[in-house]
Amino acid sequence: MKYGKVAIVGRPNTGKSTLLNAIMNQKVAITSPLPQTTRRSQAVVYSDERGKIMFVDTPGLIGKVEDLLSKRVNEEVPRELAKADLIVTLVDISRPKNEEENKVLGLMRKMKCKKILVYNKIDKAFGPKNHLPDYNYLEEEFDRTVSISAIKSKNVKQLLIDIFELLPARINKGTKESIKAMTAEVRPLTAMSSKEYIEEIIREKAYLFLRDELPYTVFVEVEKVEDKKKVIYIAASIYTNADKYKKMIIGAHGQKIKEIGFNARKELELMSGRKIYLELTVKTDIHWNERVIVGMK
Repeated sequence: MKYGKVAIVGRPNTGKSTLLNAIMNQKVAITSPLPQTTRRSQAVVYSDERGKIMFVDTPGLIGKVEDLLSKRVNEEVPRELAKADLIVTLVDISRPKNEEENKVLGLMRKMKCKKILVYNKIDKAFGPKNHLPDYNYLEEEFDRTVSISAIKSKNVKQLLIDIFELLPARINKGTKESIKAMTAEVRPLTAMSSKEYIEEIIREKAYLFLRDELPYTVFVEVEKVEDKKKVIYIAASIYTNADKYKKMIIGAHGQKIKEIGFNARKELELMSGRKIYLELTVKTDIHWNERVIVGMK
């Protein structure tokens, strides 16, 4: 059996979190059309008869960093790449190559481990949206190249075959111990706590229903999780940095916050198999991003 750590890297919205969900065949990472939905690296463990892999979903690298949070998010990526046994570099061939892509490739070239180039979104790359020629020249820099559709789980099994074949035979003891520690607990095979997972699900729904109105001004904090036998009671707050955004999150007659809460509750019930009572509050805190940065340390 092989044990290894695999980092998934790419510019924002290449489908890294979607790929991780497809590999695990369950939802372990939140997704949305907004860049940097993933704010910090997330580790999950995949296992089958061939071995165990710790996959690390890294945040999308932003080319032009304008705030402290984005800077902190960008710093996550090189740290994770340096510790990886193998790197999966994901590119979205339905979009043209840009500066963010160059930033990712610049980091990847500094790493000495094996690398796989993954062409994602083959289900969308047709006609004017087919930008495969923008990336073909990169293939000689990688050990393998695979074309996939993460959202349709197409060729994901082939990607796993290539990953297992390229993982080093020599086992990294630190990685093996980390995998054992994660898989010893009775919960989804992710490094997140249940509280963090609930916060991520609520934040995902906020992003999906607010779209471009609040790209980086949302932070979710779960204050209480209480098992009351017939129902799990969850109290959580959605923080933003201005009263005008607070009004947007609440929406006319409270419609937006109801949609966010309803959809978050339904997903949590589906995953837990339990009845959920979710109480959401919207608060203004101009220092919310500082709290996120502290939590990422």
